[in-house]
Amino acid sequence: MKNILNLLFWGIFLSFTIGCQSKKEDGNVSSMPDRAQKIDSLIQAHFQQNQFHGGVVITEKGKTLYENYLGLADRTWGIPVANDTKFDIASVNKSMIAALVLKGVEEGKLSLEDKLVDLLSSFSYQGSFHPDITLHHLMSHSSGLPDYDGVAKELQEDFFLPFKRLRFTNEGYVDFISTLKSINSPGQQFYYSNFAYHLLAILLEEAYDMPFAELLKEKLTRPLGLKHTVSESQNEIIIPQLARAYNYQEQTGSWHENRFIDLSLGRRIFSTPSDLNRWAHVMDNPGWLSAKSLNLMQQNHQATIDQNFSYGYGWVVINEENKSRMVDLGITQPYIIHGGSTEGYKGMLININHGAYVISFLSNVGSKTNEIQLAKAIVNILIN
Repeated sequence: MKNILNLLFWGIFLSFTIGCQSKKEDGNVSSMPDRAQKIDSLIQAHFQQNQFHGGVVITEKGKTLYENYLGLADRTWGIPVANDTKFDIASVNKSMIAALVLKGVEEGKLSLEDKLVDLLSSFSYQGSFHPDITLHHLMSHSSGLPDYDGVAKELQEDFFLPFKRLRFTNEGYVDFISTLKSINSPGQQFYYSNFAYHLLAILLEEAYDMPFAELLKEKLTRPLGLKHTVSESQNEIIIPQLARAYNYQEQTGSWHENRFIDLSLGRRIFSTPSDLNRWAHVMDNPGWLSAKSLNLMQQNHQATIDQNFSYGYGWVVINEENKSRMVDLGITQPYIIHGGSTEGYKGMLININHGAYVISFLSNVGSKTNEIQLAKAIVNILIN
């Protein structure tokens, strides 16, 4: 009986602690600016409905307007989400991979016009790549390479779990991608391809002759002070302060931790909302990258290909002239945006009007979090 009472006490205490964490991090909620109070009410409502467990950081002209961490990073041990809790940022990592390629261009390691087949000349593979695919095509999703739906049907079963459990070497992954059927010739069509960015990570390792994790640290996270942003490609390595990812199963009425995903797929990056927010601000501040490179990242490279999409290098680019079917926040201000989703993790990073507002959030209740809907609701409070 005593043990049961103790468990009940700690359960109530933990629920109270998590629910009040915004007050611990940000002070008295009633002292917040009106917009911050409204955002807090929005985030708390999503948390209470189990639609969001994670962290949110919103800055206005570089100053923190709202920051909060809610929910559980680990449901087995009851560990709450904190400001140093890392999440898999999924496709938000594309902006970092693209930036590293541009850093390689600036340092003379690569050229945007380099042909993929030339860069892979030391690899042997059974299939083929179109001879005209360049780094530019890979980064702008105009390479003609397929996405996950291009893999064999048996690998697509159970939400691609058989594919996600394959363990690839660089050579094996290049060989695998080479056998996939192309969507189109390069430069002819916008077609979002995760495989294109997975190849970019491999090409970076080749250009710098170092593992992607070391390259990310040496060239990006350390110079920019992103101390909670790391990469790992070995499944045997334990990543400290990593939030476990969960999906809710309606049939059982319970949370299930996401299943094994091979870390060698695409060089996964793990980060915090605070680090991501700082990363988005880099896009408006030449120094680490040149103004020319930053402009290339945020330029719509689809303008002459498909007016329905607007994509730069690692960012969806929205402004008065360029719109995209991928996302519409319903505002007139220009912005760059990229979301991410991988089994159990959801993420979003938005830079509105050159740093006027930057929104970053990461969640570990993937099946419950609607990242686009949440982003629109936050933006509506900030602007509309």
